Amino acid sequence: MTEKHCKFIYLHWLWISVLMFCVLQIYPVDKVGAQHYSWEEFVEKISVDEYEDGEDLSPLLEELAALHEHPFNLNTATKDDLEQLPFLDGDEIEEILAYVYRYGPMQSLGELMLIEELDYQTRQFLTLFVYVENPVEEKEKLRLKTLLKEGRHEVTSRLDVPLYKRDGYKIPEDEVLLKNPNKVYLGNSLYHNIRYTYQYRNRLFWGFTAEKDAGEPFGSYGNKAYDAYSFHFLLKDCGKLKTLALGDYRLGFGEGLVVNSDFSLGKSTLFNMGDTRPSIKKFSSTSETSFFRGIAAAFRFGRVDMSAFYSYLPTDATLRKDGTISSLKTDGLHRTLLELSKKHNVTEQSVGTDVTWNTEYFSLGAIVFYQHFSRSFSKGTELYRQYYPDEKDFLNAGLHYRWHRDRFSFSGETAFSNMYGGWATLNKAIYRFNHRYSMVALQRLFTYQYVGLRANSFSEGGAVRNESGFYTGVEASPLNELKLSAYVDYFYFPWAKFGIPHTSEGVEGTFQVDWVVSGKWELSGRYQLKRKERYGQPYLYHKLKVQAQCMPSKFWEWRGVARYTRVRDVYGRHVGGYMGGSILKWKDRKNRLNVAGSCVYFDSEDYKAPMSFYEPSLLYAFSFMTMYGQGMRAAVNARWNVARRWMLMWKYGITGYFDRKEIGDGLQRIGGRWKNDLSFLLRYKF
Repeated sequence: MTEKHCKFIYLHWLWISVLMFCVLQIYPVDKVGAQHYSWEEFVEKISVDEYEDGEDLSPLLEELAALHEHPFNLNTATKDDLEQLPFLDGDEIEEILAYVYRYGPMQSLGELMLIEELDYQTRQFLTLFVYVENPVEEKEKLRLKTLLKEGRHEVTSRLDVPLYKRDGYKIPEDEVLLKNPNKVYLGNSLYHNIRYTYQYRNRLFWGFTAEKDAGEPFGSYGNKAYDAYSFHFLLKDCGKLKTLALGDYRLGFGEGLVVNSDFSLGKSTLFNMGDTRPSIKKFSSTSETSFFRGIAAAFRFGRVDMSAFYSYLPTDATLRKDGTISSLKTDGLHRTLLELSKKHNVTEQSVGTDVTWNTEYFSLGAIVFYQHFSRSFSKGTELYRQYYPDEKDFLNAGLHYRWHRDRFSFSGETAFSNMYGGWATLNKAIYRFNHRYSMVALQRLFTYQYVGLRANSFSEGGAVRNESGFYTGVEASPLNELKLSAYVDYFYFPWAKFGIPHTSEGVEGTFQVDWVVSGKWELSGRYQLKRKERYGQPYLYHKLKVQAQCMPSKFWEWRGVARYTRVRDVYGRHVGGYMGGSILKWKDRKNRLNVAGSCVYFDSEDYKAPMSFYEPSLLYAFSFMTMYGQGMRAAVNARWNVARRWMLMWKYGITGYFDRKEIGDGLQRIGGRWKNDLSFLLRYKF
């Protein structure tokens, strides 16, 4: 297929989109469908910009996908249930619970409009994860007969089949292989996973996952069939026992300055970032990082919540010649002999406890966290690494707090580490003038001596270390259909960073408009300006995104998106790029068949100005395409509910580049300008 043919196809896809635009203008609006909100749009709205900035939100999205497939009853939801949804803040959760308490069970999700604190977007998000029905008067005890009768089982299996061949799967000559045994992948090119989950209401969960990445050996080189396995068990709300977790689990306390393996959203969603929410959650993702393995429990004694946990986790690391740890390996890939040599070569033991005192308006908690590694870390000799970990034992302690009253809320955390005597603090204040106007301010100060290997919080540099800054943002909804938001974030790095042997600083600003034009149409626009230093020189980004969406009924949906990026690099050169794409979705009246097609054309001068596009994908899988150069991407995705218990999904995608004759490099190189692949997913529920 030539470039000329590809442009011909893309132009015809645009013509179809324009035709749909015209047809949808005269299509009769379905009153129910006009309020329909798709899962794909939710994923794109909350994550595509964070993904473009390098954040991997796949584990979070997998957890939310599971909640979407198994929604809970809003009339019986607890605070802990609602806190699973990262787009809800503490005040919104309290208003939802207060409404049900005051007026009784909701009769329909339309009653969410009566809660003033919930804007249009939040209400639409919420409908993806909850339903309403009359609650059972008394909470049933966990009896085996009930668990067998009412529990829900689900088994899913996914298979990815590339229809091209990377250099890593080509067997080199014996002489070449003897000199460099890492010139070839040890396994085949297929990706496969299988997962089983059990759920009884929102109280009992267990399951396991098994995964093999493309290139990893199956049943050889020390692998017992799959490369990675995971098991989880979670029990909730049994008297004073608030939560019990066995196997793999996630933790989140305070603002994440001491320990946080939970997931949070980025700067554009700071208004809805979680407040101080001590939590123990199941880990059912196929990701091989950001979790604990062992036992964790939380108890509630009146106003006091007590949590304790222990974890023993084999992990991957890159070692120096003397056997010390240079860095922890977090990609979970074990495709070559070199990557296999790093598999589980270090063990991490963790133990900790958190005690939180709660009142109606105030909460105060203290956490202590201790880690022991089987090998010592080595900070190396580079200037920017002089305050990196340099031992095998780490101790962190912190205080987290929250106060809220009426329209004002304040939360934060201050933490200390035993190594280098470092400390960190983060404090956030939100003031809601009314349900239409809000303002947020956030201050953070992470000294370069602070070491928190399990810390994960709001930051520009990607770590709770060597950063200070101030963020302020506003949200305004002058009309029910119109939402304006903007933020400015100033950040400063007081110690050297990789490629920058001195202090550095930067600033980022974003303005966004979301407009519900009618029951059919939604429009949004986003402009971002960012300036930071790289290799001692200023780096300037301009990013513009415009999106339109039409949902005339619950059977049809169209979305179009355009992006433009302009970058001034460290050499003063200006490089840029643009992208235009659309997605068209349809489902039949019985919702047995869903089909989605997407097509995008991109033209970017350099990898410094990449284009991002989210396309519909399989259940529990997320396709964030990041592309540069000149080319196009097209995909077709289908979901068939074969029967009440069976569901089959498949996806075909093709990517072509017009400005190159090969894709990638090293073992990932493809000897051609085209790559296409197939994916399948089968689910059985019983």
